[in-house]
Amino acid sequence: MFHGFYNLASGMLYQNRNLNVISNNMVNVSTPGYKPDRMLSTTFRDEMLYRSGNLNKNNPVQIGSVSMMRTARSTETSYDQGTLDETGGNLDFALTKPGFFAIEDSDGNRVYTRNGSFTIDEDGYLCLSSLGRVLGEDGNPIELPSDHITVDPSGNIYEEPLKGLGTDEDGGDTEEQEPTLLGKIGVVDFDDYTQLVKNDYGTFTTAAEGNAVDGGIQWKAVERSNIDPIEEMTSMMSSQRASQSAAQVLKMYDQLMGKIVSDIGRV
Repeated sequence: MFHGFYNLASGMLYQNRNLNVISNNMVNVSTPGYKPDRMLSTTFRDEMLYRSGNLNKNNPVQIGSVSMMRTARSTETSYDQGTLDETGGNLDFALTKPGFFAIEDSDGNRVYTRNGSFTIDEDGYLCLSSLGRVLGEDGNPIELPSDHITVDPSGNIYEEPLKGLGTDEDGGDTEEQEPTLLGKIGVVDFDDYTQLVKNDYGTFTTAAEGNAVDGGIQWKAVERSNIDPIEEMTSMMSSQRASQSAAQVLKMYDQLMGKIVSDIGRV
């Protein structure tokens, strides 16, 4: 009887945590470059084998029979490539291969993201709104005089040359100016994604040193989140029904226990 209580209660706790993960995914469906999470579960028996057993953990043995209570183990992030949306915006950038943009927040810490929907802050630096400044390949923030720029697939940013604003001695237009290199967007990738810690806004932090990645930048586009709204909605309904079913059966268990106690009391 008590095993039933434990199974149902643990199942409800797991479904509640799973619903929180799914809800967070749904909220960020429209966040560029967002990567969804998945809740991974395990059973209490597996946890016992992992945490207990003989002193030598190389060959764990079962130390007893326990109920198969379901519990949340961890969350797993999907880093699959999202589809690209061409926006036409001069400050929009998308990554077409593995890697992350490096952002320096107001505290001087580095965070990493695939959200390339940038703006220019009040001091003239390329930034990700409400987060921080975009770092170049040299590790420094990128300063831009305006958004009149051109960008190549390697991430080199050039000031767009002005045309036809001057005349030469004969009254003709001056020659077109050569583009001025303003900086290069830094892209960083990591050998082990399990070292990345996910934060708000779909960003990541890590103590690991990343590897510089050359190229793979598409200008005037942003990467969509790789969240499937239909799949998330289906998972949400399934999780809600499982939680409701467990609650109903738990209520029946409670009523049955109360009846047992009252009947035994009469005897």
